[in-house]
Amino acid sequence: METCKVIAVIFFGYVLGSVPFAVLISRMVKGIDIRQVGTKNPGAANVLREVGKVWGILVWLLDTLKGVGAMLLAHRALGVHLFWVVMAGIAAVAGHCWSPFLRFRGGRGVSTAGGVLFYVVPKAFPFCLLLYFLVQKWAPRSFWAAGMAIVGFFGLALLFYRTHLAWLGPAVAIFIVVGLIVNIPTIRETMEKRRAQSSKQRDTD
Repeated sequence: METCKVIAVIFFGYVLGSVPFAVLISRMVKGIDIRQVGTKNPGAANVLREVGKVWGILVWLLDTLKGVGAMLLAHRALGVHLFWVVMAGIAAVAGHCWSPFLRFRGGRGVSTAGGVLFYVVPKAFPFCLLLYFLVQKWAPRSFWAAGMAIVGFFGLALLFYRTHLAWLGPAVAIFIVVGLIVNIPTIRETMEKRRAQSSKQRDTD
């Protein structure tokens, strides 16, 4: 029975996460495919810029609720272990990033991941949010900054939830791995730009 519950919550999390609210709302409101305009990313930030602030905020809220909703079902309705509650949230992030409704493409899952963090580590969430905005403002594509943010997140988890680390540690590790996989295209793009800049410098020297 427990195995069936685990399969059910992960499947539901993935399906819920895969609903492309950014694409649906941008089509209904403005008749555009958000994947073809702006940054071409089907996420809240692109909707905010290309469709309007109200609609961007709505998409952000709905994408956040995808992670929260999946975890609420797993936790409150089916009562699975908290590790599997987090896995349901991560499945929602995966659904957002690789949606079957968008040919297994999607956004970066930032809003949905935020919902997962808010549900799992509410005490540490404000600090996680601050870390995220600091990295985005000062070094959005710096591997060092991202690494420091990850270390900081683990430190916060240790500080606030040390009695839960037996299951929270592996869950957070999986969460981070999924985040890294999602950002592989961004990492490649950054590396290519750095190579191009290095080549230009060598040519001018």
